[in-house]
Amino acid sequence: MILDTMDFTDFYKKVYSIFSGYFSNEEVNQLMEYVTILTDANFRCYKANMIVIAERKKGVVDDVLISEMEWVARSVGEYRVSSKARINLYISQIKTTKEKTTPTTLSNDDIVYSIGEMMDRLSIETIKREDFRVNNRPAHMTISCLALSDRVEKYLIDKLVDIDQKGFYECVHEQRTYDLEGIVKDLVL
Repeated sequence: MILDTMDFTDFYKKVYSIFSGYFSNEEVNQLMEYVTILTDANFRCYKANMIVIAERKKGVVDDVLISEMEWVARSVGEYRVSSKARINLYISQIKTTKEKTTPTTLSNDDIVYSIGEMMDRLSIETIKREDFRVNNRPAHMTISCLALSDRVEKYLIDKLVDIDQKGFYECVHEQRTYDLEGIVKDLVL
């Protein structure tokens, strides 16, 4: 069964709780707007991809449906990238109080190991766990997802501590290969 809707309340509460230790209420609220857009895009991408997979498993496929869902996945993929970039840019604007220095390890390299990427991974793993639960998938799948989420959460907190200590968060805007401007097509999901 493909999830039709999903309640992200617990996910949002957890992320809000983590961020609230490092940002003002106003800043957390702004970050949560970007996280909400990212999560919605991830969920739409999940649904579109699952519909395509289900359709491709049929003997006779609906090419129009596949085309529509692949367009949804591509379009919301761009929302995902934009949301991650906005999270990173916003944090760099509010947390940079000192001149940037060269990172010494992967974990304190903000470009390679960004908060936007961590939010993306956490929301994806949340969607997976719900899908596994609803579809009665083997327990080891959920356990594996949870282990990944726990690890990302730990490093998210470490990253936030590191940012406070070093006095900056570095952000380089990701340049996109895809140019979707001029394509006027509503998303069906």
